[in-house]
Amino acid sequence: MEHDAQRLTAAYEQRVRELTDANQQREHELEILSQLVVRIHGEDDEQAVFEAALDEIVAGLGVPAAWIFTGDGQERRLRLTASRGVATRYLADVQRNGLGLCLCPEVFWTGHSMLARNTSQCPRMPDIVEGPSAATAHACVPLQFEGSTRGVMNVAAPAGRVFSERELRFLDTVGHQVGIAVERARHRSAESVRNQEARAMAAVSKAVGGSLDLASVLSAVGATARDVLGADRVLVLLGDDPRAMRVAHAGGALHPELREGDLVDLEALDARLPLLALGERRPHAVDDLSADPRSNPELARRWDAGSALVLPMTAEDRALGLLAVTRRGPSRWTEEHLEVGEAFAAQASLKIDNARLYEEARRAYRELKDAQDQVIQQEKMAALGTFASGLAHEVRNPLNSIGLSLSILERRIGRLEEADKALEMGEQVSIIRDEVHRLDGLVGDFLLFSRSARLRHQPGDLEAVVDEVVRLLAPEAEASGVTIARRRVGDPVTCLCMDAEKMKQVVINVVRNAIEAMPEGGEVVVESGTADDQARLVVRDTGPGLPAGLDLFQLFVTTKPMGTGLGLSIVQEIVRQHGGDVTAENEQPRGARFTVTLPLRTAQCQEGARP
Repeated sequence: MEHDAQRLTAAYEQRVRELTDANQQREHELEILSQLVVRIHGEDDEQAVFEAALDEIVAGLGVPAAWIFTGDGQERRLRLTASRGVATRYLADVQRNGLGLCLCPEVFWTGHSMLARNTSQCPRMPDIVEGPSAATAHACVPLQFEGSTRGVMNVAAPAGRVFSERELRFLDTVGHQVGIAVERARHRSAESVRNQEARAMAAVSKAVGGSLDLASVLSAVGATARDVLGADRVLVLLGDDPRAMRVAHAGGALHPELREGDLVDLEALDARLPLLALGERRPHAVDDLSADPRSNPELARRWDAGSALVLPMTAEDRALGLLAVTRRGPSRWTEEHLEVGEAFAAQASLKIDNARLYEEARRAYRELKDAQDQVIQQEKMAALGTFASGLAHEVRNPLNSIGLSLSILERRIGRLEEADKALEMGEQVSIIRDEVHRLDGLVGDFLLFSRSARLRHQPGDLEAVVDEVVRLLAPEAEASGVTIARRRVGDPVTCLCMDAEKMKQVVINVVRNAIEAMPEGGEVVVESGTADDQARLVVRDTGPGLPAGLDLFQLFVTTKPMGTGLGLSIVQEIVRQHGGDVTAENEQPRGARFTVTLPLRTAQCQEGARP
């Protein structure tokens, strides 16, 4: 009896101690859980939730290490998100080579907690926790939020121990609370991002307004993207050919290599991330450009970029270009960042496409207007040709009669005996003859102007035409005290599709105009050659320059007392019929410059008149 009583007493006391220890352990766990809940359920950043959870677990349970992997079921890969007490070489190995052989993926896919009791179950445990008393066992707890397993929390057991079933259940509870906190943080973050996105879209719409100007659209999108996404730089590359992308917008920090308007060959640069986004037509976010295989680390270093969000821009299944948002240092891009970035890309695509369509409509309108103007000009020239032919017939016949009568009159004057009277009458006849010549020249100019559109295009040597004109006008220039300097710039234009005779008339008129502008002498410089993929003729003089506000190419506009005002109009008409342009401007400090530009046609010339 006494022996039984002692045995019962001992069993009772043992049970009391066990219950006491269990209660103390539960109180300790409740205290840990309470502190954990206070810290993590007020956090808006999920990374802060993970960091706080590990701090409380390591400090509260007295364990040597804890670490968390997170991942996406679609990508079927885990990445190390947070750690405490983990060996640096293990961290570097996971960052470089991935997770490798481990129990975590099994827990991640099944969603069940597992307890690693020896090194055969987790062969990497000796590498994870360093030191002479390194743990050999750890608990692996699934982290569930947003309706599925999204991570794994690992807690190393103290050296020589394994976790009990009760401790594992506690860690499950901790994992559940972490999941709830992360889900709340994500919801708050998503709500904040949605509010930011709404504000961003409102800001973009307000900044752009009804503008269809591409530069204004890109500037508004870039500025808002930098503010909302916290980026250092925003680049917009337009085009669907990776070998020729145009930098349409460069906002934020000054880019070390790219400037607006530049053409970029992504393939030559080995810009892997932009090429990937453009080829797959889906966004890519890289947290660390120096370590991610999708990026070119050397290019990232040159471009001063540590992380990037690259988004394709499309419209009606057509590639428009890329929107690239970068930060100078490594930085994590969340799913919410990706959603906001895609919203910006969609907004930019819509606005850019609208601006492009508007510009195409304007260009089509301009081309139509130019065609209409050309038809009207041709009709005017046809009417002028008819008028000029009639004028030549009606005026030149009387002029010829007047000229013949003047010749007879001059012979009779020559037979007069009174020398003074003969001289006076001879001067009057000379004045009349000069006026007859001037009227005849005016009629000739009218005929030339009306026929200037009738061109015969053949391959010709522009340099030879200019050289011939310089030789032809050299005596005339010398008589006026003017020197002509002949120069060549760029490559010589030895094969140009042109009407050589009409082009000779252009050069004669422009060079003679320069000579006549300097009755007191001066210098004329005649340059020819290629520039900016065009044939170019430049005539400079050192005369008084051009009057302000005077359009010298208008009919009957002239600065010469005896000028007809047709010479430069003829020049302009011939040049335009060749598909070129002619301009006049003052030189500094004095003089004038006339510039004729002509297209370097690569197609074979066809002989015959052009309308």
